[in-house]
Amino acid sequence: MDEGELKKLILSILRKNVGEIDEKTFEIRFSQSFRDKVSTYGRFETSNGVYEFAVMVDKKGKVLRDHVNLIMPKNVKNEIEDKIRNRE
Repeated sequence: MDEGELKKLILSILRKNVGEIDEKTFEIRFSQSFRDKVSTYGRFETSNGVYEFAVMVDKKGKVLRDHVNLIMPKNVKNEIEDKIRNRE
């Protein structure tokens, strides 16, 4: 499974769980193949906030494990960015 196929597969899995994803913010930070499995970890943003994910699939594309966590709501992210800008 090449990187492009993996990205499309992960996006489709995440869209089923979360809904619409901003593809510009989608990034796979870590990917590891072991035997017939591929484990990936990364993050993305939606209109609700910033999420991290961990997905494990087999070589055929079957989902073995998937976790999605909201790590920062959008309003908190905006408040932090505003405070940083106002300090400068």
